[in-house]
Amino acid sequence: MHPHRALAVTATALLLGAIALSGCTTASSVPGVAVGPAVNGKDHPKVAVIGDSIESGGGLRPAEAWPALVAVDRRWELENYSVPGAGFVTYGGDEQDFGAQVDRAIALRADMVLICASDNDLGRDVYIVSAAMTAAVERLRTALPHARILGFNALTGEASDDDLAGLNEALHDAVTAVGGRWLDLGQPYRGRAGLVQNDGEHPTPAGQQAIAAAVLERLDDRG
Repeated sequence: MHPHRALAVTATALLLGAIALSGCTTASSVPGVAVGPAVNGKDHPKVAVIGDSIESGGGLRPAEAWPALVAVDRRWELENYSVPGAGFVTYGGDEQDFGAQVDRAIALRADMVLICASDNDLGRDVYIVSAAMTAAVERLRTALPHARILGFNALTGEASDDDLAGLNEALHDAVTAVGGRWLDLGQPYRGRAGLVQNDGEHPTPAGQQAIAAAVLERLDDRG
């Protein structure tokens, strides 16, 4: 990472931490970072997030989840459709898989869709999961031809990189095949003291902030 980028990411992470802990919605004094309340309206991009309990903020307030933190920073009109327990072929708490979230993103006419691989699909036939990924992403592209589609790797506190490799690779291929962009976020909170809740899987507020910082860095990465 370039030194100036590292400093920017560190500053952003510290700022996001202050927001989450204080509930502050006033304008930021940090140049280049717009911080304020959640937004809506035609002047802000409509962004849909398709994900699982990591994206929904399992165990935390919705405003502490990384999509909300990034949306505040980027002034997005956010619709976070993430459901705990859900995956591409695995039903979540709403008794539906990611297909239902895709439907909602399409109905929103989102300008951008962020969609993740999920460790909830571990143990399922990878070829079946891959086919579901391809179908979901192609449906998004067909219904939203001008939207930006951004895929990213499964985030987890427990599963290993080897466990997740097949799922991440399959979604990467599905997203890039339709002209979308892949964000390799790594594992910003896994195995790090203070960043994982007692269940060993879900991030703490500080862990969510670490994810948000990684997302912001990848969004700004022109490489």
